[in-house]
Amino acid sequence: MKRKIFTIGYTGFSMDEFVSVLTANEIECLIDVREIPISRKRGFAKNALKDELAEHGIGYEHFKALGSPKALRHQVREDREYTIFFDGVHEHLQQDAGTDAIETVLEKCKDVRSCIMCCCPDWEFCHRKCIVELLETSGMTFEHLTKPDPQRTLWSRVA
Repeated sequence: MKRKIFTIGYTGFSMDEFVSVLTANEIECLIDVREIPISRKRGFAKNALKDELAEHGIGYEHFKALGSPKALRHQVREDREYTIFFDGVHEHLQQDAGTDAIETVLEKCKDVRSCIMCCCPDWEFCHRKCIVELLETSGMTFEHLTKPDPQRTLWSRVA
């Protein structure tokens, strides 16, 4: 049986909503892939997040080597050239620290129901996409968690 890995971006979530989505999906470990695990959003900096998750029985691990380098983040904000950004992130992840971290995350995800987190709400415009592409080669499947849409009714789910 293939193991599923989840991803999530915390932007747009309150802490209660974030934890609720993780617990609803039975996440056992949150894997933080921000280069620098700080946030202007209250509760989402490394230690506060780790403590909050622990209160709900969710583990937390930070992998700095899987974060997108600062220069690439700043450049893509300026030019919106995502092909260049993703090429740079892939190159960064192919360095020794990145490949070691990918292997560690892969082993963790085989043992524990895990979710890879960054701040970006849309995984397709986030460096998580590169991490997913690397892990997919190991036969993992993925589900990208999003904030529930209160406007979406039961009928719209059926349609």
